[in-house]
Amino acid sequence: MHIETFERRKHTISLTPLIDVVFILLVFFMLATSFTDWRPITLATGTTEAPASETPPAVVRVDAEGGLNYDGRRYDSPRELARRLNSARDNDEISAVIVQPDAQATLDVTVGALDALSGAGVAPMSLATGSNSSRP
Repeated sequence: MHIETFERRKHTISLTPLIDVVFILLVFFMLATSFTDWRPITLATGTTEAPASETPPAVVRVDAEGGLNYDGRRYDSPRELARRLNSARDNDEISAVIVQPDAQATLDVTVGALDALSGAGVAPMSLATGSNSSRP
């Protein structure tokens, strides 16, 4: 009895699927990675006991366009407002800064204003929330 045997072909491993997978992972991580510089914004919370102070806090209002209003004046530059607030704090005219967003101000605009003031060196700072934030 004669059994016919076939010669087995050697299978080579193709690298094309591996390259495809690596390329897909590379694209995924490039799209999922954020290249922005994250830095925290330090805000005073309502849980801490603040010492009683004779000087009132400064209230900075943020309008819907991101404009900063303080003491009846609109500031286009956060650095200019930061200089004004820091000099008022150094002269003991104010004790802290309260940022109060307008009712139409979006979260992006509010955080942008907080970031700009924090980056300009305004501290201590807190965020006012509530239903009465639309008052002028």
